[in-house]
Amino acid sequence: MRELIAVCERVTGRAFDIDKFRQVLGWANDMSRSWKRVLELNQSRPAPFNALTDGTIYLGVANGFRGTPEGSRYFQDLVQEMEFKSAHGIGTPSQERYRLIFVGVPCYTIFRRFNELFTEWGGSFVTSTYLWFASGGTNRGFEYDLARPIESLAEGLLISVRDAMDSMFYQDRALQEMIEPYQIDGIIYHPIKSCRTVSTGLADSRRKMLKDSDIPSLFIESDMMDRRVVSEAQMKNRIDAFFEGLAARHTARSVA
Repeated sequence: MRELIAVCERVTGRAFDIDKFRQVLGWANDMSRSWKRVLELNQSRPAPFNALTDGTIYLGVANGFRGTPEGSRYFQDLVQEMEFKSAHGIGTPSQERYRLIFVGVPCYTIFRRFNELFTEWGGSFVTSTYLWFASGGTNRGFEYDLARPIESLAEGLLISVRDAMDSMFYQDRALQEMIEPYQIDGIIYHPIKSCRTVSTGLADSRRKMLKDSDIPSLFIESDMMDRRVVSEAQMKNRIDAFFEGLAARHTARSVA
C-alpha cells in the first residue's frame, strides 16, 4: 500500500493527504455498517425490500459512491427507512407468499419481466449472493481503524475480498447460513453465459445443497447481456412448475 501511494504521488504530482484518507475511510465505514444492517433487516416478514430489484439499486450506490459523503448519507437514510418498514410490517408492493434466495447475477436483458415471473406467484427474493460478492465484501460490515488507516485498509481488503470470493465460489456455505434466519422456502440458481466466474460450479453447489437440506431449488440459465440466449417462454415454464411444486409442498405441510 505504501509503495502504491509513492507511485500515485509521482504520477499525479500530488502529495498523499492522510487526513483526507481517514475521512474517506470513515464514510466507507458508515456504508459498510449500514449495508450489513440493511441486509439483516430483510429477515423480517414480510421483507422490506426485494433483493433482486431494490437490492441491485442499493448495490449500485454501494459500488458507485463508496467512500463519499453522499454514499454514507444514502445508506444511513436507507437503514432508517428499512427499520421503519420492518417495525411496521411493511413489505414490497407484491404479495409475499414464498421467501426465496437468488444465486448468481440477475437477467438484465429482461430485468423487470424476469422479476415478475416470480412475483406473480408471490415469490419474494429476500436475500441474494449477488449482494454479497458484487459488493466486494461490504456486506460484512468491516470497519477500518482510522487510527491506523493504511494498515487497516490492507487488512480490510484481504478480509472483504476473501469474503466476496467465498460467497461466489462456496455458495453452499453462505446459503446454509441464510436459510434459517431468512426463513427460506426456495433457492433460485441463475448461471449466465456472460460471466463464467460466477456461473461455474453452480450446478455442483446446488447438488450439495440438495444433499444437505430439504429446501427446493430451481436451476435456470440465461444471460445478463446477450438477449439472443434468453428464452422467456422456457424460463416461465420452469418457474411455473417450480412454484406449483412449492404450492403442493405447502399444502401437504398444512394438512400434516
